[in-house]
Amino acid sequence: MAKPERSANASNVGRVAMSVVAVLAIAVLALVQGNALWQLAPGATVEGPILPAMLLDAVCGALQAVLFRLLLPQRYRAPRAFTLLFLWLFCTFVPVAAGLVLLASCIWAAWFPGKRSDDELEEVPAPEFVTYLMSRVSHGGGARLQARLVNTQVNASDRLSALVAIQSMPTRTTGTLLRDLLADPIEDVRLIAYGTLDQAENDVMQKIFQTAQTLELAQTDSERHAINRQLAELYFELVYQNLVQGAVYTHTLEQADRYASAALEINDGDAALWLIRGRLALAQGAAEDAARYLARAQALGFPRERLVPWLAEAAFLQRDYARVSELLASLGHASALPLLKPVVQYWSP
Repeated sequence: MAKPERSANASNVGRVAMSVVAVLAIAVLALVQGNALWQLAPGATVEGPILPAMLLDAVCGALQAVLFRLLLPQRYRAPRAFTLLFLWLFCTFVPVAAGLVLLASCIWAAWFPGKRSDDELEEVPAPEFVTYLMSRVSHGGGARLQARLVNTQVNASDRLSALVAIQSMPTRTTGTLLRDLLADPIEDVRLIAYGTLDQAENDVMQKIFQTAQTLELAQTDSERHAINRQLAELYFELVYQNLVQGAVYTHTLEQADRYASAALEINDGDAALWLIRGRLALAQGAAEDAARYLARAQALGFPRERLVPWLAEAAFLQRDYARVSELLASLGHASALPLLKPVVQYWSP
């Protein structure tokens, strides 16, 4: 045990001695620089040419840069070329004073090293979902069915059975999966996925067509309000069930907001319609409008607990993170929905 200790002590003594020699050399070089500048000063008694003095200053600055880099902490020495260039420029164009500043900085860094808690942190890739392990899960039948559909290595008949089984699930939860299956290598899977999506969209569009015809026949404000409200809900249903994409998605949002606005012009006390307008504004990224619509819904008596997630989303889009934390913390871990509990736990203080 004594040999490693003597070796470590000898190493420390060697580093100290090297540091002392470097400091003395830096002091000598600073004196040389000072003497060269003194000869160039207006009041100097000894006149000297400018070019030799500048060359001497540059050489002294380069030597000082090498010595100062040896005195720097290890993490400040990289990148090597950039560090040497910076030290040389500093010592050359700010002679004498630069050496004093750098020497004081090195001493300070040696006696009071900075503590960085993120030195051991590194970026890691996001984990991948392993579909073939889903067969071992004993709960969540819907998740197992969807995982079986995504895994193209599963037998085709099993995938078709799973696809038929999820047809009874809400399109809200399966719409994205069904759209992904439109590019599936198995033709039967593509046909069933397309048929499911097309049927769900046609059902809603048929209701919209029939309701729009009744709007033309409405005679009273109450009838027009009810029909406009229903049309806004039906268009919103297309968005909610993930049945539209791209330009159709944007057009659907505009139509839903148009009919909601028309209904509110007749009766602006409909809190549910203000909520719909708020969610439509969130879907379009209009956070300020969404916050205003949701606040109006709350003022009209809409349950605050149901508005909090959307208010928090609007605050998040506005980068008001303190407000997000405040809103989600008001839900509490006990009253939050299971889907929201991880979010509430993350944002709560």
